[in-house]
Amino acid sequence: MKLSVIPNRLVDIAFLLVLPCVNAQASLPALNGSSTCGAECQELVPLAIAYEHSAHAHYPLDDFYSIPSNFTPSMEPGTLLSVETHTNLTNYTVPSSLTMSRIMYTSMSLNGTIVPASAFVLWPYAPFEYNVGKTSKTASGKFPMVAWAHGTAGLFAACAPSNYRSLQYQFMTSYSLAIEGFAVVATDYAGLGVTTLPNGEQSHAYLAGAAGANDVAYAVEATRKAFPAQFEPEGPFVTMGHSQGGNVAWAFAERQAHTKVSGYLGTITISPPMRVIDELNAALQTIATTTIPIASLPLWVTTIIGLQPIIIAGITAVFPSYNYSGMSPIAYDRYQNVVKPLQGCLPTNSLAYADVTDFAIPGWTNDSIVQQWQDQYHVSGREFQGPLLIIAGSNDVISIDQLSSGINASCDASCDQSLEAYVYNDMEHFPVIQASRIKWMSWIKDKFTGNSKSDGSCGKMTTVQGFNTNYTIQSQAANWLVGWTNSSLGWEESL
Repeated sequence: MKLSVIPNRLVDIAFLLVLPCVNAQASLPALNGSSTCGAECQELVPLAIAYEHSAHAHYPLDDFYSIPSNFTPSMEPGTLLSVETHTNLTNYTVPSSLTMSRIMYTSMSLNGTIVPASAFVLWPYAPFEYNVGKTSKTASGKFPMVAWAHGTAGLFAACAPSNYRSLQYQFMTSYSLAIEGFAVVATDYAGLGVTTLPNGEQSHAYLAGAAGANDVAYAVEATRKAFPAQFEPEGPFVTMGHSQGGNVAWAFAERQAHTKVSGYLGTITISPPMRVIDELNAALQTIATTTIPIASLPLWVTTIIGLQPIIIAGITAVFPSYNYSGMSPIAYDRYQNVVKPLQGCLPTNSLAYADVTDFAIPGWTNDSIVQQWQDQYHVSGREFQGPLLIIAGSNDVISIDQLSSGINASCDASCDQSLEAYVYNDMEHFPVIQASRIKWMSWIKDKFTGNSKSDGSCGKMTTVQGFNTNYTIQSQAANWLVGWTNSSLGWEESL
Protein backbone atom coordinates (compact mmCIF):
# COMPACT_ATOMS: atom_id res chain seq x y z
CA MET A 1 0.00 0.00 0.00
CA LYS A 2 1.24 3.49 -0.84
CA LEU A 3 0.44 6.25 1.61
CA SER A 4 1.39 9.88 1.73
CA VAL A 5 2.53 10.35 5.30
CA ILE A 6 4.18 13.76 5.30
CA PRO A 7 1.78 16.15 7.07
CA ASN A 8 1.13 19.45 5.32
CA ARG A 9 2.70 21.31 8.23
CA LEU A 10 6.02 19.52 7.65
CA VAL A 11 6.02 20.55 4.01
CA ASP A 12 5.14 24.08 5.13
CA ILE A 13 8.18 24.04 7.44
CA ALA A 14 10.37 23.02 4.55
CA PHE A 15 9.03 25.87 2.41
CA LEU A 16 9.66 28.34 5.22
CA LEU A 17 13.24 27.14 5.39
CA VAL A 18 13.90 27.85 1.74
CA LEU A 19 11.94 31.08 1.28
CA PRO A 20 15.00 33.34 1.80
CA CYS A 21 16.71 31.78 -1.21
CA VAL A 22 15.03 33.75 -3.99
CA ASN A 23 18.03 33.31 -6.26
CA ALA A 24 18.00 29.51 -6.22
CA GLN A 25 18.67 27.80 -9.53
CA ALA A 26 15.66 26.48 -11.42
CA SER A 27 17.42 23.12 -11.83
CA LEU A 28 20.60 21.31 -10.92
CA PRO A 29 22.63 19.17 -13.34
CA ALA A 30 23.06 16.58 -10.59
CA LEU A 31 19.34 15.84 -10.75
CA ASN A 32 19.63 14.55 -14.32
CA GLY A 33 20.80 11.18 -13.01
CA SER A 34 17.47 10.56 -11.29
CA SER A 35 14.70 8.73 -13.11
CA THR A 36 12.06 9.75 -10.57
CA CYS A 37 12.79 13.40 -9.74
CA GLY A 38 9.85 15.01 -11.50
CA ALA A 39 8.59 18.58 -11.61
CA GLU A 40 7.97 18.99 -7.88
CA CYS A 41 11.30 17.43 -6.97
CA GLN A 42 13.10 19.53 -9.61
CA GLU A 43 11.54 22.65 -8.12
CA LEU A 44 12.07 21.95 -4.42
CA VAL A 45 15.53 20.39 -4.26
CA PRO A 46 17.41 23.39 -5.75
CA LEU A 47 15.70 25.62 -3.20
CA ALA A 48 16.79 23.34 -0.36
CA ILE A 49 20.39 23.14 -1.60
CA ALA A 50 20.55 26.93 -2.01
CA TYR A 51 19.25 27.36 1.52
CA GLU A 52 21.79 24.93 2.92
CA HIS A 53 24.66 26.70 1.19
CA SER A 54 23.46 30.03 2.57
CA ALA A 55 23.30 28.50 6.06
CA HIS A 56 26.85 27.13 5.93
CA ALA A 57 29.68 29.23 7.31
CA HIS A 58 31.89 27.79 4.56
CA TYR A 59 30.84 26.37 1.23
CA PRO A 60 32.61 24.30 0.19
CA LEU A 61 34.13 23.16 3.48
CA ASP A 62 37.24 25.10 4.46
CA ASP A 63 40.69 23.58 4.95
CA PHE A 64 40.11 22.94 8.64
CA TYR A 65 38.27 19.72 7.77
CA SER A 66 41.20 18.27 5.78
CA ILE A 67 42.64 15.28 7.63
CA PRO A 68 46.21 16.05 8.79
CA SER A 69 48.99 13.91 7.35
CA ASN A 70 49.94 12.80 10.85
CA PHE A 71 46.74 10.79 11.25
CA THR A 72 47.13 7.01 11.33
CA PRO A 73 44.59 4.32 12.26
CA SER A 74 47.01 3.05 14.90
CA MET A 75 46.51 6.14 17.08
CA GLU A 76 44.78 5.99 20.43
CA PRO A 77 41.21 7.35 20.52
CA GLY A 78 41.07 10.83 21.99
CA THR A 79 44.30 11.88 20.28
CA LEU A 80 44.35 15.54 19.29
CA LEU A 81 45.01 15.95 15.55
CA SER A 82 44.66 19.70 15.06
CA VAL A 83 43.46 22.80 16.88
CA GLU A 84 42.02 26.03 15.51
CA THR A 85 42.29 28.11 18.66
CA HIS A 86 40.44 31.16 17.38
CA THR A 87 37.84 30.47 14.72
CA ASN A 88 37.08 33.44 12.47
CA LEU A 89 33.46 34.18 13.33
CA THR A 90 32.79 36.56 10.45
CA ASN A 91 30.52 34.03 8.78
CA TYR A 92 28.81 32.84 11.97
CA THR A 93 25.88 34.19 14.00
CA VAL A 94 27.69 33.51 17.29
CA PRO A 95 26.74 36.27 19.79
CA SER A 96 29.39 38.96 20.11
CA SER A 97 30.36 38.09 23.68
CA LEU A 98 31.22 34.50 22.74
CA THR A 99 34.20 32.99 20.92
CA MET A 100 34.81 29.65 19.28
CA SER A 101 37.49 27.07 18.59
CA ARG A 102 37.48 23.98 16.40
CA ILE A 103 39.39 20.77 16.97
CA MET A 104 40.02 17.55 15.10
CA TYR A 105 40.63 14.41 17.11
CA THR A 106 40.45 10.64 16.90
CA SER A 107 37.38 8.65 17.83
CA MET A 108 36.52 4.96 17.65
CA SER A 109 33.91 3.45 15.35
CA LEU A 110 31.60 0.63 16.34
CA ASN A 111 34.00 -1.99 14.95
CA GLY A 112 36.97 -0.54 16.84
CA THR A 113 38.50 1.36 13.92
CA ILE A 114 40.16 4.66 14.78
CA VAL A 115 38.57 7.49 12.77
CA PRO A 116 39.04 11.27 12.65
CA ALA A 117 36.25 13.51 13.93
CA SER A 118 35.72 17.24 14.36
CA ALA A 119 34.13 19.35 17.08
CA PHE A 120 33.61 22.95 18.05
CA VAL A 121 34.17 24.55 21.44
CA LEU A 122 31.95 27.55 22.17
CA TRP A 123 33.54 29.76 24.82
CA PRO A 124 31.67 31.97 27.31
CA TYR A 125 32.73 35.54 28.00
CA ALA A 126 33.49 34.36 31.55
CA PRO A 127 33.07 30.95 33.19
CA PHE A 128 30.21 29.99 35.46
CA GLU A 129 31.72 29.56 38.92
CA TYR A 130 31.51 26.01 40.15
CA ASN A 131 32.67 23.88 43.06
CA VAL A 132 35.56 21.42 42.91
CA GLY A 133 34.81 17.93 44.16
CA LYS A 134 33.02 17.86 47.51
CA THR A 135 34.55 21.11 48.75
CA SER A 136 33.20 24.62 48.35
CA LYS A 137 36.42 25.85 46.76
CA THR A 138 35.69 27.67 43.51
CA ALA A 139 37.68 26.59 40.45
CA SER A 140 39.09 30.00 39.61
CA GLY A 141 39.50 30.61 35.90
CA LYS A 142 38.52 27.10 34.79
CA PHE A 143 35.52 26.48 32.59
CA PRO A 144 32.68 24.07 33.36
CA MET A 145 31.89 21.92 30.32
CA VAL A 146 28.68 20.79 28.68
CA ALA A 147 29.30 18.06 26.10
CA TRP A 148 26.58 18.68 23.53
CA ALA A 149 25.21 15.99 21.16
CA HIS A 150 23.31 17.44 18.22
CA GLY A 151 20.14 16.27 16.52
CA THR A 152 19.73 15.06 12.97
CA ALA A 153 21.72 17.21 10.55
CA GLY A 154 22.22 14.81 7.64
CA LEU A 155 24.60 12.10 6.55
CA PHE A 156 27.35 13.95 4.70
CA ALA A 157 30.44 15.97 5.52
CA ALA A 158 28.94 19.41 4.87
CA CYS A 159 26.19 18.71 7.43
CA ALA A 160 28.57 19.22 10.38
CA PRO A 161 27.06 21.67 12.90
CA SER A 162 30.48 23.32 13.28
CA ASN A 163 30.07 24.44 9.66
CA TYR A 164 26.64 25.99 10.18
CA ARG A 165 26.51 29.73 10.72
CA SER A 166 24.30 29.19 13.77
CA LEU A 167 25.92 25.91 14.91
CA GLN A 168 22.55 24.24 14.18
CA TYR A 169 20.95 24.80 17.60
CA GLN A 170 21.87 28.48 18.13
CA PHE A 171 19.94 30.04 21.06
CA MET A 172 17.92 26.88 21.66
CA THR A 173 20.90 25.29 23.41
CA SER A 174 24.51 26.09 22.46
CA TYR A 175 24.36 29.88 22.57
CA SER A 176 22.24 29.88 25.73
CA LEU A 177 24.59 27.51 27.55
CA ALA A 178 27.65 29.56 26.63
CA ILE A 179 25.97 32.83 27.59
CA GLU A 180 25.33 31.29 31.02
CA GLY A 181 29.06 30.57 31.41
CA PHE A 182 29.44 26.98 30.19
CA ALA A 183 31.99 25.93 27.59
CA VAL A 184 30.08 23.89 25.02
CA VAL A 185 32.07 21.02 23.51
CA ALA A 186 30.11 19.74 20.52
CA THR A 187 31.22 16.85 18.36
CA ASP A 188 30.08 16.81 14.74
CA TYR A 189 30.03 12.97 14.92
CA ALA A 190 32.34 10.84 12.82
CA GLY A 191 31.41 11.10 9.15
CA LEU A 192 30.14 14.69 9.42
CA GLY A 193 32.68 17.42 8.80
CA VAL A 194 35.52 14.96 8.35
CA THR A 195 35.22 12.02 5.96
CA THR A 196 35.95 8.65 7.52
CA LEU A 197 36.59 6.29 4.59
CA PRO A 198 39.81 6.22 2.50
CA ASN A 199 37.89 6.99 -0.71
CA GLY A 200 36.35 10.10 0.84
CA GLU A 201 32.90 8.54 1.27
CA GLN A 202 30.84 9.31 4.35
CA SER A 203 30.21 6.74 7.04
CA HIS A 204 27.93 8.32 9.61
CA ALA A 205 26.35 5.72 11.90
CA TYR A 206 23.02 7.52 12.19
CA LEU A 207 20.96 6.54 15.27
CA ALA A 208 23.54 4.01 16.45
CA GLY A 209 23.92 5.78 19.78
CA ALA A 210 27.06 3.95 20.89
CA ALA A 211 29.01 5.42 17.96
CA GLY A 212 27.99 8.96 18.86
CA ALA A 213 28.72 8.26 22.53
CA ASN A 214 32.31 7.43 21.58
CA ASP A 215 32.53 10.67 19.61
CA VAL A 216 31.29 12.64 22.63
CA ALA A 217 33.63 10.90 25.06
CA TYR A 218 36.75 11.39 22.98
CA ALA A 219 35.80 15.00 22.20
CA VAL A 220 35.79 15.68 25.95
CA GLU A 221 39.22 14.08 26.36
CA ALA A 222 40.72 15.80 23.30
CA THR A 223 39.37 19.21 24.32
CA ARG A 224 40.99 18.92 27.74
CA LYS A 225 44.30 18.21 25.99
CA ALA A 226 43.84 21.10 23.57
CA PHE A 227 43.09 23.67 26.27
CA PRO A 228 44.83 22.65 29.53
CA ALA A 229 44.77 26.23 30.83
CA GLN A 230 40.97 26.38 30.54
CA PHE A 231 39.96 22.89 31.70
CA GLU A 232 41.01 20.73 34.60
CA PRO A 233 42.50 17.37 33.51
CA GLU A 234 39.55 15.56 35.06
CA GLY A 235 37.24 18.54 35.26
CA PRO A 236 33.47 18.32 35.64
CA PHE A 237 31.12 18.03 32.69
CA VAL A 238 27.50 17.29 31.90
CA THR A 239 26.36 15.54 28.73
CA MET A 240 23.29 16.84 26.91
CA GLY A 241 21.57 16.05 23.62
CA HIS A 242 18.35 16.42 21.64
CA SER A 243 16.65 14.07 19.18
CA GLN A 244 19.43 12.02 17.55
CA GLY A 245 21.64 13.68 20.15
CA GLY A 246 19.21 12.57 22.86
CA ASN A 247 19.82 9.02 21.67
CA VAL A 248 23.58 9.67 21.79
CA ALA A 249 23.43 11.27 25.25
CA TRP A 250 21.48 8.32 26.65
CA ALA A 251 24.03 5.97 25.06
CA PHE A 252 26.77 8.00 26.73
CA ALA A 253 25.16 7.43 30.14
CA GLU A 254 25.13 3.72 29.32
CA ARG A 255 28.76 3.88 28.22
CA GLN A 256 29.65 5.46 31.56
CA ALA A 257 28.44 2.33 33.34
CA HIS A 258 31.43 0.39 31.97
CA THR A 259 33.84 2.86 30.28
CA LYS A 260 34.09 5.95 32.42
CA VAL A 261 35.18 9.45 31.48
CA SER A 262 36.35 11.25 34.62
CA GLY A 263 34.49 14.32 35.83
CA TYR A 264 31.06 13.10 34.73
CA LEU A 265 28.18 14.79 36.58
CA GLY A 266 25.17 13.47 34.68
CA THR A 267 23.22 13.46 31.43
CA ILE A 268 20.25 15.33 29.98
CA THR A 269 18.45 13.71 27.07
CA ILE A 270 15.66 15.56 25.27
CA SER A 271 13.24 13.76 22.92
CA PRO A 272 15.43 10.65 22.57
CA PRO A 273 14.68 7.89 20.04
CA MET A 274 15.33 4.55 21.74
CA ARG A 275 14.34 1.30 20.01
CA VAL A 276 13.94 2.81 16.56
CA ILE A 277 12.76 -0.28 14.67
CA ASP A 278 10.20 -1.13 17.35
CA GLU A 279 8.85 2.41 17.17
CA LEU A 280 8.75 2.25 13.38
CA ASN A 281 6.87 -1.06 13.48
CA ALA A 282 4.38 0.46 15.91
CA ALA A 283 3.88 3.38 13.51
CA LEU A 284 3.39 1.06 10.54
CA GLN A 285 0.87 -0.98 12.53
CA THR A 286 -0.99 2.20 13.50
CA ILE A 287 -1.28 3.25 9.87
CA ALA A 288 -2.36 -0.22 8.76
CA THR A 289 -5.19 -0.45 11.29
CA THR A 290 -6.50 3.11 11.51
CA THR A 291 -9.36 4.84 9.74
CA ILE A 292 -8.06 8.24 10.81
CA PRO A 293 -6.63 10.45 8.04
CA ILE A 294 -2.86 10.08 7.92
CA ALA A 295 -2.23 13.78 8.55
CA SER A 296 -4.29 13.56 11.76
CA LEU A 297 -2.21 10.79 13.29
CA PRO A 298 0.22 11.50 16.14
CA LEU A 299 3.35 13.27 15.01
CA TRP A 300 5.61 10.41 16.10
CA VAL A 301 3.85 8.11 13.62
CA THR A 302 4.18 10.28 10.53
CA THR A 303 7.68 11.49 11.36
CA ILE A 304 9.35 8.10 11.75
CA ILE A 305 7.62 6.81 8.61
CA GLY A 306 9.21 9.64 6.62
CA LEU A 307 12.63 8.96 8.16
CA GLN A 308 12.85 5.42 6.77
CA PRO A 309 15.35 6.21 3.98
CA ILE A 310 17.81 7.94 6.31
CA ILE A 311 17.42 5.15 8.89
CA ILE A 312 18.19 2.58 6.20
CA ALA A 313 21.25 4.60 5.16
CA GLY A 314 22.36 4.65 8.79
CA ILE A 315 22.04 0.87 9.04
CA THR A 316 24.09 0.50 5.85
CA ALA A 317 26.82 2.69 7.34
CA VAL A 318 27.17 0.16 10.17
CA PHE A 319 26.54 -2.98 8.09
CA PRO A 320 27.67 -2.20 4.50
CA SER A 321 26.47 -5.60 3.26
CA TYR A 322 22.90 -4.46 3.93
CA ASN A 323 23.39 -2.05 1.01
CA TYR A 324 20.22 0.04 1.40
CA SER A 325 18.11 -3.03 0.61
CA GLY A 326 15.11 -1.80 2.60
CA MET A 327 14.53 1.27 0.43
CA SER A 328 11.75 1.29 -2.12
CA PRO A 329 12.93 1.81 -5.73
CA ILE A 330 11.87 5.46 -5.72
CA ALA A 331 13.46 6.14 -2.32
CA TYR A 332 16.68 4.45 -3.47
CA ASP A 333 16.74 6.61 -6.59
CA ARG A 334 16.15 9.80 -4.61
CA TYR A 335 18.91 8.89 -2.16
CA GLN A 336 21.54 7.69 -4.64
CA ASN A 337 20.80 10.12 -7.48
CA VAL A 338 19.54 13.24 -5.70
CA VAL A 339 20.54 13.54 -2.04
CA LYS A 340 23.93 11.80 -2.23
CA PRO A 341 25.35 13.53 -5.35
CA LEU A 342 24.36 16.89 -3.87
CA GLN A 343 25.68 15.91 -0.41
CA GLY A 344 22.38 17.24 0.86
CA CYS A 345 21.61 17.76 4.53
CA LEU A 346 18.28 17.56 6.34
CA PRO A 347 16.47 20.33 4.38
CA THR A 348 17.41 18.69 1.08
CA ASN A 349 16.62 15.24 2.42
CA SER A 350 13.16 16.46 3.50
CA LEU A 351 12.25 18.08 0.19
CA ALA A 352 13.79 15.36 -1.98
CA TYR A 353 11.16 12.97 -0.60
CA ALA A 354 8.30 15.48 -0.39
CA ASP A 355 6.30 13.75 -3.14
CA VAL A 356 7.31 10.20 -2.22
CA THR A 357 4.59 7.96 -0.78
CA ASP A 358 6.38 4.61 -0.45
CA PHE A 359 9.67 4.99 1.40
CA ALA A 360 10.56 1.35 1.95
CA ILE A 361 9.69 -2.15 0.81
CA PRO A 362 7.10 -4.01 2.89
CA GLY A 363 8.53 -6.07 5.73
CA TRP A 364 12.02 -4.58 5.56
CA THR A 365 12.23 -4.24 9.34
CA ASN A 366 12.12 -8.06 9.67
CA ASP A 367 15.52 -8.44 8.01
CA SER A 368 18.04 -10.11 10.32
CA ILE A 369 20.59 -7.32 9.80
CA VAL A 370 18.00 -4.70 10.71
CA GLN A 371 17.10 -6.61 13.85
CA GLN A 372 20.79 -7.04 14.71
CA TRP A 373 21.32 -3.29 14.29
CA GLN A 374 18.55 -2.51 16.75
CA ASP A 375 19.54 -5.22 19.23
CA GLN A 376 23.15 -4.03 19.35
CA TYR A 377 22.73 -0.27 19.18
CA HIS A 378 19.40 0.72 20.76
CA VAL A 379 19.33 2.74 23.96
CA SER A 380 17.31 2.02 27.13
CA GLY A 381 17.10 -1.23 29.03
CA ARG A 382 20.82 -1.31 29.79
CA GLU A 383 22.87 -0.36 32.82
CA PHE A 384 23.61 3.37 32.95
CA GLN A 385 25.31 5.88 35.19
CA GLY A 386 23.10 8.68 36.43
CA PRO A 387 21.86 11.08 37.25
CA LEU A 388 19.81 11.02 34.06
CA LEU A 389 17.24 13.72 33.25
CA ILE A 390 14.83 12.87 30.42
CA ILE A 391 12.64 15.51 28.78
CA ALA A 392 9.98 15.15 26.08
CA GLY A 393 6.84 16.86 24.81
CA SER A 394 3.46 15.17 24.93
CA ASN A 395 3.14 15.86 21.18
CA ASP A 396 6.74 14.91 20.44
CA VAL A 397 8.04 12.83 17.53
CA ILE A 398 8.82 10.05 20.00
CA SER A 399 6.08 7.94 21.51
CA ILE A 400 5.55 8.75 25.19
CA ASP A 401 4.33 5.18 25.75
CA GLN A 402 7.60 3.85 24.32
CA LEU A 403 9.54 6.38 26.36
CA SER A 404 7.84 5.12 29.51
CA SER A 405 8.68 1.53 28.59
CA GLY A 406 12.31 2.47 27.96
CA ILE A 407 12.54 4.23 31.31
CA ASN A 408 11.10 1.22 33.13
CA ALA A 409 13.53 -1.12 31.38
CA SER A 410 16.48 1.12 32.23
CA CYS A 411 15.49 1.30 35.88
CA ASP A 412 15.14 -2.48 35.97
CA ALA A 413 18.75 -2.67 34.75
CA SER A 414 20.07 0.08 37.07
CA CYS A 415 17.65 0.49 39.93
CA ASP A 416 20.34 2.13 42.07
CA GLN A 417 20.77 5.05 39.65
CA SER A 418 18.90 8.35 39.58
CA LEU A 419 16.55 8.83 36.60
CA GLU A 420 13.76 11.39 36.41
CA ALA A 421 11.59 12.28 33.43
CA TYR A 422 9.45 15.30 32.62
CA VAL A 423 6.79 15.38 29.91
CA TYR A 424 5.75 18.88 28.85
CA ASN A 425 2.10 18.94 27.93
CA ASP A 426 1.17 20.10 24.40
CA MET A 427 4.82 20.65 23.39
CA GLU A 428 6.32 19.30 20.18
CA HIS A 429 9.83 18.24 19.20
CA PHE A 430 11.70 21.56 19.18
CA PRO A 431 9.35 23.76 21.25
CA VAL A 432 9.91 21.42 24.21
CA ILE A 433 13.53 22.59 24.36
CA GLN A 434 12.40 26.13 25.15
CA ALA A 435 9.52 25.00 27.36
CA SER A 436 11.92 23.02 29.54
CA ARG A 437 14.82 25.49 29.53
CA ILE A 438 14.29 26.60 33.12
CA LYS A 439 14.43 22.94 34.17
CA TRP A 440 17.52 21.79 32.29
CA MET A 441 19.50 24.98 32.86
CA SER A 442 18.91 24.91 36.62
CA TRP A 443 19.62 21.16 36.66
CA ILE A 444 23.02 21.77 35.04
CA LYS A 445 23.88 24.57 37.45
CA ASP A 446 22.88 22.45 40.42
CA LYS A 447 25.22 19.69 39.30
CA PHE A 448 28.18 22.07 39.08
CA THR A 449 27.46 23.78 42.38
CA GLY A 450 26.68 20.61 44.31
CA ASN A 451 23.10 21.73 45.02
CA SER A 452 21.41 18.73 43.41
CA LYS A 453 17.87 18.24 44.70
CA SER A 454 17.24 14.83 43.15
CA ASP A 455 15.78 12.25 45.51
CA GLY A 456 17.90 9.57 43.86
CA SER A 457 14.94 7.46 42.75
CA CYS A 458 14.76 5.79 39.36
CA GLY A 459 11.81 6.12 37.00
CA LYS A 460 9.77 9.02 38.35
CA MET A 461 7.78 10.69 35.53
CA THR A 462 6.19 14.11 35.95
CA THR A 463 3.81 15.87 33.57
CA VAL A 464 4.32 19.63 33.37
CA GLN A 465 1.23 21.70 32.55
CA GLY A 466 2.03 24.90 30.69
CA PHE A 467 0.31 28.27 30.83
CA ASN A 468 -1.84 29.34 27.85
CA THR A 469 -0.76 26.36 25.74
CA ASN A 470 -3.94 26.67 23.67
CA TYR A 471 -2.53 29.92 22.30
CA THR A 472 1.07 28.92 21.58
CA ILE A 473 2.28 28.36 18.02
CA GLN A 474 3.22 24.70 17.78
CA SER A 475 5.12 22.91 15.05
CA GLN A 476 7.62 20.10 14.93
CA ALA A 477 10.41 22.58 14.20
CA ALA A 478 10.96 25.96 15.79
CA ASN A 479 8.88 28.79 14.32
CA TRP A 480 11.88 31.11 14.04
CA LEU A 481 15.35 31.20 12.50
CA VAL A 482 18.55 33.01 13.47
CA GLY A 483 19.67 35.10 10.51
CA TRP A 484 23.21 36.13 9.67
CA THR A 485 23.88 39.85 9.21
CA ASN A 486 26.98 41.24 7.56
CA SER A 487 28.72 43.63 9.96
CA SER A 488 28.45 46.41 7.39
CA LEU A 489 24.66 46.09 7.50
CA GLY A 490 24.23 46.73 11.20
CA TRP A 491 21.52 49.25 10.44
CA GLU A 492 19.23 46.30 9.69
CA GLU A 493 19.26 45.46 13.38
CA SER A 494 18.33 48.97 14.56
CA LEU A 495 14.67 48.13 14.99
